[in-house]
Amino acid sequence: MDNRILKEANKLIKEDSLTRTNIKGVHLYKTTTFLPRTPLTYDFCLVFVLQGKKIGYLPNRRFEYDCNNYLVVPAALPFECETIASKEEPYICILIDIKKELMHDVISSLSKEDSKKCKLVQRAVFSDKVTMDLEDSIYRLLKALQSKEESAIIGDAILKEIYYRIAIGENSHFLHKMFLENKMEAKMTRTLKTIHNQYNEHLDISTLAKEEEMSVSSFHTHFKKVTTLSPLQYIKKIRLNKAKDLLTRQNFQVNETAYATGYESSSQFSKDFKSYYGYPPKEAKASFVII
Repeated sequence: MDNRILKEANKLIKEDSLTRTNIKGVHLYKTTTFLPRTPLTYDFCLVFVLQGKKIGYLPNRRFEYDCNNYLVVPAALPFECETIASKEEPYICILIDIKKELMHDVISSLSKEDSKKCKLVQRAVFSDKVTMDLEDSIYRLLKALQSKEESAIIGDAILKEIYYRIAIGENSHFLHKMFLENKMEAKMTRTLKTIHNQYNEHLDISTLAKEEEMSVSSFHTHFKKVTTLSPLQYIKKIRLNKAKDLLTRQNFQVNETAYATGYESSSQFSKDFKSYYGYPPKEAKASFVII
């Protein structure tokens, strides 16, 4: 990323934390602390790193996003992440929630030639290269964010431009397919959203498959291609991520957290939580969102 972009971002960031901006769904984040491999969940967003680096981990896959490579998460996806940061070189990023209607408008307007340029990417998370055109769009977004008036008047136009730059990226195949109703990527994205919204309810895999007019075996196969996890593994990780949020941000007790996240047994919840995070739920500490 160009140094002028980092300079504009620092005008908006007040301290090490998550900073809201004048455009809803656009945040800045800064930390000077190295964070070891830690579970987290992203949901339908773009991450542009201006300084520092993140290393993401999925089963059998490791990927980096930094000043030269942005991250796209077209669906709620739990994975593990390491943050490279220090006082001398803080980790700074822009997090942009993807507005589905706006992205759909962009994708549906693309020519067939633009769509054909994309590589086949099946997983619901991918990184791509930062281009000079994208840098220019991000710079103008940061300038606009410094004014409520500019943010209100031209904010969506700049976001749409950024979406376009993402949509014509080399690895944006999955993003294209998820907006086509009958495509397998779109079916899996709808399923992930259902799980994300109903994690505290009983979720039957055969019912989820039936809702997308799929056999259970086909559903399992395509679900794992997209997430690298089985449906049951995905549901468990979503529940545990939600549980940590309840414990650290809303001061829930362990028992009520277990039942609020769909567990029938508090002891099983505690066992799963410790296995996932490395410490028992009663030791969960309040913290900022790790971006």
